[in-house]
Amino acid sequence: MGRLGGLAARFRRLDAYAKTLDDFSTQTFAGGLLTVATAALIAVLVAYEFAAYRRIELRPELVVDGTRSEKMRISLDVTLPRAPCVLLGLDVLDSSGDTQVGLFQHVAQIRLAANGTEIGPYVAALDEAEPSAPAESYCGSCYGGTAPASGCCNTCEDVHKAYARRGWAFTDPDSIEQCKGYAARIKGMSGEGCRMHGFIEVGKVAGNFHILAGDTVKTGSEHTHVVYDYMPQDFDLSHTIHRLAFGSEFSAQRNPLDGVSKTAHGTHAQFQYFTKVVGSEVRFLNGTVLRSNQYSATEFISESAPTRRPGLFVMFDISPMRVIYTEHQRSLASFLTAVCAIVGGIFTVARLIDACVFRAERAIRQKRQIGKLI
Repeated sequence: MGRLGGLAARFRRLDAYAKTLDDFSTQTFAGGLLTVATAALIAVLVAYEFAAYRRIELRPELVVDGTRSEKMRISLDVTLPRAPCVLLGLDVLDSSGDTQVGLFQHVAQIRLAANGTEIGPYVAALDEAEPSAPAESYCGSCYGGTAPASGCCNTCEDVHKAYARRGWAFTDPDSIEQCKGYAARIKGMSGEGCRMHGFIEVGKVAGNFHILAGDTVKTGSEHTHVVYDYMPQDFDLSHTIHRLAFGSEFSAQRNPLDGVSKTAHGTHAQFQYFTKVVGSEVRFLNGTVLRSNQYSATEFISESAPTRRPGLFVMFDISPMRVIYTEHQRSLASFLTAVCAIVGGIFTVARLIDACVFRAERAIRQKRQIGKLI
Protein backbone atom coordinates (compact mmCIF):
# COMPACT_ATOMS: atom_id res chain seq x y z
CA MET A 1 0.00 0.00 0.00
CA GLY A 2 2.83 2.33 0.91
CA ARG A 3 4.55 1.42 -2.33
CA LEU A 4 1.44 2.38 -4.34
CA GLY A 5 1.14 5.63 -2.40
CA GLY A 6 4.72 6.53 -3.22
CA LEU A 7 4.13 5.85 -6.92
CA ALA A 8 1.03 8.06 -6.88
CA ALA A 9 3.01 10.84 -5.22
CA ARG A 10 5.63 10.68 -7.96
CA PHE A 11 2.92 10.98 -10.67
CA ARG A 12 1.37 13.92 -8.76
CA ARG A 13 4.68 15.75 -9.01
CA LEU A 14 4.53 15.28 -12.85
CA ASP A 15 1.10 16.98 -13.05
CA ALA A 16 1.46 19.94 -15.45
CA TYR A 17 -2.16 20.98 -14.84
CA ALA A 18 -2.16 22.18 -11.23
CA LYS A 19 -5.69 22.71 -9.91
CA THR A 20 -6.92 25.85 -8.18
CA LEU A 21 -9.19 25.40 -5.17
CA ASP A 22 -12.72 26.73 -5.57
CA ASP A 23 -12.21 29.02 -2.56
CA PHE A 24 -9.47 30.85 -4.46
CA SER A 25 -11.26 31.25 -7.82
CA THR A 26 -13.45 34.21 -8.75
CA GLN A 27 -16.20 34.30 -11.38
CA THR A 28 -16.95 37.63 -13.09
CA PHE A 29 -19.56 39.03 -15.48
CA ALA A 30 -16.88 39.82 -18.09
CA GLY A 31 -15.59 36.28 -17.79
CA GLY A 32 -19.07 34.90 -18.45
CA LEU A 33 -19.47 37.00 -21.62
CA LEU A 34 -16.02 35.95 -22.78
CA THR A 35 -16.86 32.26 -22.21
CA VAL A 36 -20.04 32.48 -24.30
CA ALA A 37 -18.18 34.30 -27.11
CA THR A 38 -15.36 31.74 -26.94
CA ALA A 39 -17.78 28.79 -27.16
CA ALA A 40 -19.61 30.34 -30.13
CA LEU A 41 -16.36 31.03 -31.98
CA ILE A 42 -15.10 27.49 -31.36
CA ALA A 43 -18.38 26.02 -32.64
CA VAL A 44 -18.23 28.09 -35.85
CA LEU A 45 -14.60 27.26 -36.60
CA VAL A 46 -15.02 23.56 -35.81
CA ALA A 47 -18.06 23.42 -38.13
CA TYR A 48 -16.01 25.07 -40.87
CA GLU A 49 -13.18 22.58 -40.36
CA PHE A 50 -15.64 19.68 -40.46
CA ALA A 51 -17.05 20.95 -43.78
CA ALA A 52 -13.50 21.25 -45.13
CA TYR A 53 -12.76 17.72 -43.91
CA ARG A 54 -15.81 16.33 -45.73
CA ARG A 55 -15.12 18.28 -48.94
CA ILE A 56 -13.56 16.36 -51.83
CA GLU A 57 -11.19 18.36 -54.01
CA LEU A 58 -9.85 17.66 -57.49
CA ARG A 59 -6.12 18.31 -57.77
CA PRO A 60 -4.87 18.70 -61.37
CA GLU A 61 -1.63 17.37 -62.79
CA LEU A 62 -0.34 17.88 -66.34
CA VAL A 63 1.35 14.95 -68.11
CA VAL A 64 2.13 13.89 -71.68
CA ASP A 65 -0.82 12.07 -73.23
CA GLY A 66 0.17 8.56 -74.29
CA THR A 67 -3.32 7.35 -75.33
CA ARG A 68 -3.32 8.57 -78.92
CA SER A 69 -4.93 5.50 -80.51
CA GLU A 70 -8.18 5.51 -78.56
CA LYS A 71 -11.59 6.49 -79.95
CA MET A 72 -13.23 9.74 -78.90
CA ARG A 73 -16.96 10.15 -78.36
CA ILE A 74 -18.50 13.50 -79.29
CA SER A 75 -21.88 14.19 -77.68
CA LEU A 76 -23.98 16.85 -79.37
CA ASP A 77 -27.38 18.42 -79.01
CA VAL A 78 -28.06 21.08 -81.65
CA THR A 79 -31.23 22.81 -82.78
CA LEU A 80 -31.49 24.32 -86.29
CA PRO A 81 -34.87 26.08 -86.32
CA ARG A 82 -34.80 27.07 -90.02
CA ALA A 83 -33.49 23.90 -91.67
CA PRO A 84 -35.64 20.75 -92.06
CA CYS A 85 -34.13 17.42 -91.06
CA VAL A 86 -34.49 15.98 -94.56
CA LEU A 87 -32.04 18.61 -95.80
CA LEU A 88 -29.23 18.01 -93.31
CA GLY A 89 -26.24 15.71 -93.40
CA LEU A 90 -23.77 14.93 -90.61
CA ASP A 91 -20.28 13.91 -91.70
CA VAL A 92 -16.77 13.52 -90.25
CA LEU A 93 -13.41 14.13 -91.90
CA ASP A 94 -10.09 13.63 -90.12
CA SER A 95 -6.42 14.13 -90.89
CA SER A 96 -5.85 10.39 -91.37
CA GLY A 97 -8.04 10.50 -94.47
CA ASP A 98 -10.98 8.73 -92.84
CA THR A 99 -14.35 10.00 -94.06
CA GLN A 100 -17.64 9.09 -92.43
CA VAL A 101 -20.90 10.34 -93.94
CA GLY A 102 -24.50 10.21 -92.74
CA LEU A 103 -23.62 9.51 -89.11
CA PHE A 104 -27.16 9.17 -87.79
CA GLN A 105 -26.83 5.68 -86.28
CA HIS A 106 -26.59 7.18 -82.78
CA VAL A 107 -27.96 10.66 -83.52
CA ALA A 108 -31.71 11.19 -83.35
CA GLN A 109 -33.40 13.80 -85.53
CA ILE A 110 -36.53 15.53 -84.28
CA ARG A 111 -38.70 17.50 -86.69
CA LEU A 112 -39.68 20.94 -85.42
CA ALA A 113 -42.56 23.13 -86.50
CA ALA A 114 -41.94 26.76 -87.42
CA ASN A 115 -42.90 27.82 -83.88
CA GLY A 116 -40.35 25.41 -82.37
CA THR A 117 -42.72 22.69 -81.16
CA GLU A 118 -41.76 19.07 -81.83
CA ILE A 119 -43.53 17.25 -84.65
CA GLY A 120 -41.90 13.88 -84.10
CA PRO A 121 -38.89 11.78 -85.09
CA TYR A 122 -37.77 12.41 -88.66
CA VAL A 123 -37.09 8.76 -89.61
CA ALA A 124 -40.43 7.58 -88.22
CA ALA A 125 -42.25 10.28 -90.17
CA LEU A 126 -40.78 9.06 -93.45
CA ASP A 127 -41.61 5.44 -92.64
CA GLU A 128 -45.22 6.38 -92.05
CA ALA A 129 -45.31 8.13 -95.39
CA GLU A 130 -44.02 5.11 -97.34
CA PRO A 131 -46.54 3.28 -99.55
CA SER A 132 -48.11 0.10 -98.30
CA ALA A 133 -45.76 -2.87 -97.97
CA PRO A 134 -45.32 -4.87 -101.21
CA ALA A 135 -45.96 -8.57 -101.47
CA GLU A 136 -43.36 -10.93 -100.04
CA SER A 137 -42.45 -12.15 -103.53
CA TYR A 138 -41.79 -8.60 -104.74
CA CYS A 139 -38.17 -7.66 -105.58
CA GLY A 140 -37.85 -4.01 -106.55
CA SER A 141 -35.29 -2.70 -108.98
CA CYS A 142 -32.30 -0.66 -107.74
CA TYR A 143 -32.27 1.31 -111.04
CA GLY A 144 -28.57 0.79 -111.64
CA GLY A 145 -27.49 1.49 -108.10
CA THR A 146 -25.37 -0.93 -106.09
CA ALA A 147 -27.88 -3.43 -104.74
CA PRO A 148 -27.80 -4.68 -101.13
CA ALA A 149 -27.04 -8.31 -100.21
CA SER A 150 -30.65 -9.29 -100.90
CA GLY A 151 -30.41 -7.94 -104.45
CA CYS A 152 -33.69 -6.06 -104.05
CA CYS A 153 -34.59 -2.42 -103.42
CA ASN A 154 -38.14 -2.64 -102.12
CA THR A 155 -38.42 0.86 -100.64
CA CYS A 156 -37.45 4.34 -101.71
CA GLU A 157 -34.81 4.40 -98.97
CA ASP A 158 -33.29 1.19 -100.40
CA VAL A 159 -32.98 2.81 -103.83
CA HIS A 160 -31.53 5.96 -102.27
CA LYS A 161 -28.86 3.93 -100.47
CA ALA A 162 -28.10 1.98 -103.64
CA TYR A 163 -27.50 5.25 -105.47
CA ALA A 164 -25.29 6.47 -102.63
CA ARG A 165 -23.18 3.32 -102.76
CA ARG A 166 -22.73 3.84 -106.50
CA GLY A 167 -21.86 7.53 -105.94
CA TRP A 168 -24.84 8.76 -107.96
CA ALA A 169 -26.99 11.78 -107.25
CA PHE A 170 -30.62 11.11 -106.36
CA THR A 171 -32.01 13.73 -108.71
CA ASP A 172 -35.38 12.40 -109.92
CA PRO A 173 -37.16 10.26 -107.31
CA ASP A 174 -40.54 10.62 -109.05
CA SER A 175 -39.25 8.41 -111.90
CA ILE A 176 -38.67 5.56 -109.45
CA GLU A 177 -41.54 3.19 -108.73
CA GLN A 178 -40.78 2.89 -105.02
CA CYS A 179 -40.54 6.70 -104.58
CA LYS A 180 -43.91 7.89 -105.87
CA GLY A 181 -44.86 10.99 -103.89
CA TYR A 182 -41.44 11.13 -102.21
CA ALA A 183 -40.53 14.54 -103.66
CA ALA A 184 -43.89 16.00 -102.66
CA ARG A 185 -43.42 14.79 -99.07
CA ILE A 186 -39.94 16.33 -99.00
CA LYS A 187 -41.24 19.67 -100.24
CA GLY A 188 -43.97 19.51 -97.62
CA MET A 189 -41.29 19.79 -94.92
CA SER A 190 -40.34 23.30 -96.05
CA GLY A 191 -40.35 25.78 -93.16
CA GLU A 192 -39.60 23.13 -90.54
CA GLY A 193 -36.63 22.98 -88.20
CA CYS A 194 -34.60 20.12 -86.83
CA ARG A 195 -33.03 19.08 -83.55
CA MET A 196 -30.15 16.61 -83.50
CA HIS A 197 -29.03 14.90 -80.32
CA GLY A 198 -26.87 11.87 -79.70
CA PHE A 199 -23.20 11.01 -80.19
CA ILE A 200 -20.65 10.13 -82.83
CA GLU A 201 -17.32 8.35 -82.42
CA VAL A 202 -14.16 9.51 -84.16
CA GLY A 203 -10.48 8.63 -84.09
CA LYS A 204 -8.43 10.74 -81.70
CA VAL A 205 -6.72 12.74 -84.45
CA ALA A 206 -7.30 16.23 -85.80
CA GLY A 207 -10.34 16.62 -88.01
CA ASN A 208 -13.82 18.08 -88.15
CA PHE A 209 -17.47 17.15 -88.17
CA HIS A 210 -19.97 19.26 -90.00
CA ILE A 211 -23.66 19.70 -90.61
CA LEU A 212 -24.31 20.71 -94.22
CA ALA A 213 -27.43 21.20 -96.29
CA GLY A 214 -28.07 18.75 -99.08
CA ASP A 215 -27.93 15.07 -99.91
CA THR A 216 -24.49 13.52 -99.38
CA VAL A 217 -22.95 12.11 -102.57
CA LYS A 218 -19.69 10.22 -102.00
CA THR A 219 -17.23 9.42 -104.76
CA GLY A 220 -14.12 7.59 -103.65
CA SER A 221 -12.56 9.52 -100.76
CA GLU A 222 -14.41 12.71 -101.70
CA HIS A 223 -17.96 13.72 -100.98
CA THR A 224 -20.20 16.64 -101.69
CA HIS A 225 -23.63 17.89 -100.61
CA VAL A 226 -26.27 18.57 -103.23
CA VAL A 227 -29.53 20.45 -102.67
CA TYR A 228 -31.87 19.01 -105.30
CA ASP A 229 -34.68 21.01 -106.86
CA TYR A 230 -37.34 19.00 -105.04
CA MET A 231 -35.79 19.86 -101.65
CA PRO A 232 -36.77 22.93 -99.59
CA GLN A 233 -34.86 25.98 -100.83
CA ASP A 234 -35.76 28.55 -98.19
CA PHE A 235 -33.48 27.67 -95.28
CA ASP A 236 -30.47 28.83 -93.29
CA LEU A 237 -28.27 27.25 -90.62
CA SER A 238 -29.10 29.43 -87.65
CA HIS A 239 -28.54 27.23 -84.62
CA THR A 240 -28.38 26.77 -80.89
CA ILE A 241 -25.81 24.39 -79.40
CA HIS A 242 -27.42 23.01 -76.27
CA ARG A 243 -24.52 20.67 -75.56
CA LEU A 244 -21.21 19.78 -77.15
CA ALA A 245 -18.86 17.54 -75.18
CA PHE A 246 -15.85 15.45 -76.14
CA GLY A 247 -16.30 12.43 -73.89
CA SER A 248 -18.02 11.84 -70.56
CA GLU A 249 -18.69 14.81 -68.31
CA PHE A 250 -17.35 15.31 -64.78
CA SER A 251 -17.61 17.99 -62.10
CA ALA A 252 -14.57 20.08 -63.14
CA GLN A 253 -15.49 20.02 -66.84
CA ARG A 254 -16.59 23.16 -68.66
CA ASN A 255 -17.94 23.06 -72.21
CA PRO A 256 -17.50 26.55 -73.67
CA LEU A 257 -19.88 25.99 -76.60
CA ASP A 258 -22.83 24.89 -74.44
CA GLY A 259 -25.64 27.39 -74.86
CA VAL A 260 -24.09 29.18 -77.87
CA SER A 261 -26.75 30.53 -80.26
CA LYS A 262 -26.12 32.07 -83.69
CA THR A 263 -28.45 33.60 -86.26
CA ALA A 264 -27.66 33.51 -89.97
CA HIS A 265 -28.34 36.68 -91.93
CA GLY A 266 -28.38 34.98 -95.29
CA THR A 267 -28.57 31.59 -96.96
CA HIS A 268 -24.79 31.40 -97.46
CA ALA A 269 -23.77 31.80 -93.81
CA GLN A 270 -21.07 29.40 -92.72
CA PHE A 271 -20.23 28.89 -89.04
CA GLN A 272 -16.88 27.48 -87.99
CA TYR A 273 -15.86 26.57 -84.44
CA PHE A 274 -12.20 25.76 -83.80
CA THR A 275 -11.66 23.62 -80.72
CA LYS A 276 -8.50 22.47 -78.93
CA VAL A 277 -9.19 19.17 -77.20
CA VAL A 278 -7.18 18.25 -74.12
CA GLY A 279 -7.37 14.73 -72.72
CA SER A 280 -8.59 14.52 -69.13
CA GLU A 281 -8.60 11.81 -66.52
CA VAL A 282 -10.34 11.73 -63.15
CA ARG A 283 -9.09 9.36 -60.48
CA PHE A 284 -11.71 8.89 -57.77
CA LEU A 285 -11.13 7.96 -54.15
CA ASN A 286 -12.78 4.57 -54.66
CA GLY A 287 -10.15 3.65 -57.26
CA THR A 288 -12.24 4.09 -60.42
CA VAL A 289 -10.85 6.12 -63.32
CA LEU A 290 -12.86 8.23 -65.77
CA ARG A 291 -11.24 9.20 -69.09
CA SER A 292 -12.69 12.20 -70.89
CA ASN A 293 -11.70 15.44 -72.63
CA GLN A 294 -11.96 19.17 -72.18
CA TYR A 295 -11.70 21.80 -74.87
CA SER A 296 -11.31 25.48 -75.61
CA ALA A 297 -13.05 27.11 -78.56
CA THR A 298 -12.88 30.05 -80.93
CA GLU A 299 -15.28 30.86 -83.75
CA PHE A 300 -15.35 32.30 -87.26
CA ILE A 301 -18.49 33.28 -89.18
CA SER A 302 -18.63 34.00 -92.90
CA GLU A 303 -21.84 35.40 -94.37
CA SER A 304 -20.60 37.40 -97.36
CA ALA A 305 -19.09 34.68 -99.55
CA PRO A 306 -21.71 33.14 -101.91
CA THR A 307 -19.20 30.49 -103.02
CA ARG A 308 -19.10 28.98 -99.52
CA ARG A 309 -21.42 26.12 -98.66
CA PRO A 310 -23.80 27.04 -95.84
CA GLY A 311 -22.85 24.82 -92.95
CA LEU A 312 -21.92 24.34 -89.33
CA PHE A 313 -18.33 23.12 -88.90
CA VAL A 314 -16.62 22.03 -85.68
CA MET A 315 -12.88 21.61 -86.16
CA PHE A 316 -11.03 19.72 -83.45
CA ASP A 317 -7.30 19.55 -82.83
CA ILE A 318 -5.85 17.15 -80.25
CA SER A 319 -3.41 18.40 -77.61
CA PRO A 320 -0.40 16.18 -76.78
CA MET A 321 -0.96 16.82 -73.08
CA ARG A 322 -3.38 15.25 -70.61
CA VAL A 323 -4.74 16.70 -67.37
CA ILE A 324 -5.11 14.20 -64.53
CA TYR A 325 -7.50 15.16 -61.73
CA THR A 326 -7.08 13.22 -58.51
CA GLU A 327 -9.74 13.31 -55.80
CA HIS A 328 -8.30 14.34 -52.45
CA GLN A 329 -9.92 14.37 -49.02
CA ARG A 330 -8.35 15.47 -45.76
CA SER A 331 -7.45 12.74 -43.30
CA LEU A 332 -9.15 12.29 -39.93
CA ALA A 333 -5.83 13.00 -38.19
CA SER A 334 -5.55 16.42 -39.87
CA PHE A 335 -9.13 17.26 -38.88
CA LEU A 336 -8.53 16.32 -35.22
CA THR A 337 -5.27 18.29 -35.22
CA ALA A 338 -7.06 21.36 -36.56
CA VAL A 339 -9.82 21.01 -33.93
CA CYS A 340 -7.26 20.76 -31.11
CA ALA A 341 -5.46 23.82 -32.48
CA ILE A 342 -8.71 25.79 -32.62
CA VAL A 343 -9.85 24.84 -29.11
CA GLY A 344 -6.43 25.26 -27.49
CA GLY A 345 -5.58 28.49 -29.28
CA ILE A 346 -8.92 30.17 -28.58
CA PHE A 347 -8.92 29.12 -24.91
CA THR A 348 -5.37 30.40 -24.48
CA VAL A 349 -6.13 33.78 -26.06
CA ALA A 350 -9.43 34.02 -24.15
CA ARG A 351 -7.61 33.31 -20.84
CA LEU A 352 -5.12 36.11 -21.57
CA ILE A 353 -7.94 38.53 -22.39
CA ASP A 354 -9.86 37.49 -19.28
CA ALA A 355 -6.78 38.00 -17.10
CA CYS A 356 -6.18 41.51 -18.48
CA VAL A 357 -9.83 42.50 -18.01
CA PHE A 358 -9.91 41.07 -14.45
CA ARG A 359 -6.74 42.91 -13.41
CA ALA A 360 -8.02 46.17 -14.92
CA GLU A 361 -11.33 45.83 -13.04
CA ARG A 362 -9.56 45.02 -9.78
CA ALA A 363 -7.19 48.01 -10.13
CA ILE A 364 -10.10 50.37 -10.79
CA ARG A 365 -12.03 48.95 -7.82
CA GLN A 366 -9.09 49.39 -5.45
CA LYS A 367 -8.53 53.02 -6.49
CA ARG A 368 -12.20 53.75 -5.92
CA GLN A 369 -12.00 52.26 -2.44
CA ILE A 370 -9.12 54.53 -1.41
CA GLY A 371 -10.72 57.59 -3.07
CA LYS A 372 -8.18 58.10 -5.82
CA LEU A 373 -10.73 57.52 -8.57
CA ILE A 374 -14.14 59.19 -8.65
